[in-house]
Order: sequence, then C-alpha cells, then structure tokens
Amino acid sequence: MRSIWNLIWPQMVTMYSVVLTGLTAVWTAGQINADTQGALGMVNQCGFFLMVVIMALSSGATAAVSQSLGAGKLQRAQNYIVVTVLGSFALGLLLAALGYGHGRGILRLLQVPEAILPLTEHMWDLSMYALPAQHVYAATGVMFRATRHVIPPLWISLIINILNPLLCLGLGLGYFNCPVLGYAGLIIANVIAQSVGAILNCLLLLRSGYLSLGKLPSLRWLAQGLPYLIRVALPAGLASFVWQSGYLLLFVLVASLPVHGVTALAGLTAGLRIESLLFLPGMAVNSSIAVIVGNCLGAGRERDARRLSLIVTAATTVALSFVALAIWPFRETIAALFATDPATQTQIIAYLTYNLLSTPFSIASTVMGGVMVGAGATQYNLAVYGGCSWLIRLPLGWFLGHYLGFSAEGIFCAMLISQCVQATIMILVIKYAHWTQYTLRKHQAHKC
Repeated sequence: MRSIWNLIWPQMVTMYSVVLTGLTAVWTAGQINADTQGALGMVNQCGFFLMVVIMALSSGATAAVSQSLGAGKLQRAQNYIVVTVLGSFALGLLLAALGYGHGRGILRLLQVPEAILPLTEHMWDLSMYALPAQHVYAATGVMFRATRHVIPPLWISLIINILNPLLCLGLGLGYFNCPVLGYAGLIIANVIAQSVGAILNCLLLLRSGYLSLGKLPSLRWLAQGLPYLIRVALPAGLASFVWQSGYLLLFVLVASLPVHGVTALAGLTAGLRIESLLFLPGMAVNSSIAVIVGNCLGAGRERDARRLSLIVTAATTVALSFVALAIWPFRETIAALFATDPATQTQIIAYLTYNLLSTPFSIASTVMGGVMVGAGATQYNLAVYGGCSWLIRLPLGWFLGHYLGFSAEGIFCAMLISQCVQATIMILVIKYAHWTQYTLRKHQAHKC
C-alpha cells in the first residue's frame, strides 16, 4: 500500500493545484460579470470535448506502458511514449486548424444564448491557440504517471499552476500593473501556461531517457505495437466522446432553459469547479490505480489486481465522502465567494446540494474506470459511462428540467440519479466481469 500512496499523493497535490487554477479563472470571470463566467464555462467544456482524442490515446498508452514496464520491457515502453507524444502534438495542431474561425456555427448548435454568443465565439477562437500545447502537456503528464516518475513533473505542474492564476489576475483584472484585457486575458493566460508546461514536460522526458526523438520506432515495430494501442484507445476514445458530448448537451439543457438560462449556466460553471475539489483527487487515484493494475497484469498477477482494485476503490470513496460531508454546511458561503450575483449564487447552491450527495457514487465509478484503463478493458467504460449519460442523465434531465418545469434543479437531480446507477453497474463489473483478459500479455502482438 505504501507504493500506491507514493504514486497517489504527488498526483493529488497536482490535481489540487489544477483545481485552484480553475477556481481562480472562474472567480476572475465572475468579477467581470455573469456573462463572462457563463461563456468561460461553455468554452472550457468545449475544450474538454476537444481533448477526447488525446485522452483516448493516453488511455491506450497508459495500459501499454504500465504493462510493458511490469513485464520488464523498457524499450517497448519507450516506443509507446514516443508515439504518444508525437501523436498528441499532431492531433492538437489538426484540431486547432479545424476549429479556428468555426466557433459561431458550433456554438449556435450548442444553443449558446444570443446575449453571450459574440463573447463566447471570441473566447473560442483564442482558445484554439492553446490546443497543440494543451494536448502535449496532457499526454506527457500521463506518460510520467505510467512510468511512476511523479515527483519531477509535480514541480512543473506547481510552476504552471502558479503562473496561470497570476496571469489570470494580471491580464483579466489588471493586477500587478498589467494591461486589463478582461475576458481575453483569461484565455491568453491559459495559452501561455499550457505552452510553458508542454515545453518543460518534454525537456524532462528527454532528460529522463523515456523520450528520445533520435530513436523513433521502426515501421516493423509500429505494425506490431500500434494495434494494441488502437484496440484500447478506440473504446476509450468513444467513451470520452460519449461522456464529454453528454456534458456538452448538459450545458445545452441548462443554457436553453426558458428562464434564468444565463445565470444557471454561470452557476453550473462555478459548481463544476467547486466540485472538482472532490472529483480531481478521485482522478488522481484513477490514474494511479490504472498504473498499479497495469503493472500487476503485466507481471501476470491477476489476483493482486482484483484485490487492490476493490481496496483502493473503497478507501478512496470513504475518504472523499467525509470531505463532502465537511463541505456541506458551507455551500452558501462558497457560492458567495464565486459569484456576486444572487441569482447565480442560488444556482451554485442547488448544484452543490445534489452533487455533494452523489460523491460516494461518482468517486467510486471514477476509480473503477481507472482499473479498466490499466487492464486495457476500456470497452466497459464505454458501455457503462456512455449508457448512463445518454440513456439516463440526459433524458431524465430534459424531463425534469424542461418538461416538468423544475428548471436547473431538475437537471442537477438527474445527474445524481445517473451517478448512482453508474457506480452500481461498475461495482458489478469489477466483481463479476472478465476484465483481466484484455491485457497486452494476451494480445497477439505482445512480442513487439
């Protein structure tokens, strides 16, 4: 358990620093006005959606790299890392080129309120400049976790997550004698921070020896090694696509409410960031258990992989549920910190009420999703997360929020119900499904 904790705690520190960065941006947007806060939430959610492909590639690489190191095959792990880093940059560049200048049509499709459409469109175009660096920064961070080198990138993450808030305050509100750029300053701050992070992470990978651009994988190796990467990445990509598109549609449901759509959107934006205080530590455990399970299965220790999966899931769920319980009495105080508008504060309180109640279920399913990534069994994540999002959360959110007239609170209630179902199904998968059969050891190209 000590080795698991040594892998988890640096990622938890990193995740909390990411949370504080996101909260600073949302707080800064709230100081400008509710329109900026709502527009930032929509742009951020679109950004998460555009990260679908790189997160799919990273899921495949996590399984391949962790299992390769568990089997003692260092060169194979290095080849997967090189492919992942170069592929992430190419994908980011392609998406940025396709997305720039096409924001209005996409945002209209997402039913962004006309009142904030020009603002959101400009923020969208500016955010495209960050995509290539954002993809590389995310992918290299995943590769460090897969190799268990979590301390050096922790320092880089802390640097970036100090730089970004300072730039938000400076360029957004004019602190530190900086020019006041308003909403544009928030996006420019992210572009600068992501670029610095990508460069520093790549330099650190080069120095560690895991990344060597002078020793690119041969075509013969690619023919043998890429099929497993693709086999894991495709379901992971589809799962991310279904999940993130579901969240985008959730934003659409909120933004298209007949009354208080903009304030509800601002409340959802702030609520998601506040909730991340609980969710991101769960993601740190998700990443860590993926590596641990991958190492165990790579070494042929299936029984250890199953046992550790249940222990870590239970421990993480209990710990973060107590944190949610501690936050519960302070919902109104927290809402007042992140919005000056009373209507937006009311929406934040409603969001926190339902999502703090869902903490045990959302954390448990998050951790168990990491188990599936480490095992290469990402098709379970696709089926469970996608099914609960599109068959329960969204239809129920529309029914409660729009049809029955419960507004944003009905949509937030649907989120709670879908998380309960999702966690229950994932527990059954962990206990009874044959998810250990999808490892690299059992893939026909494992000799690459």
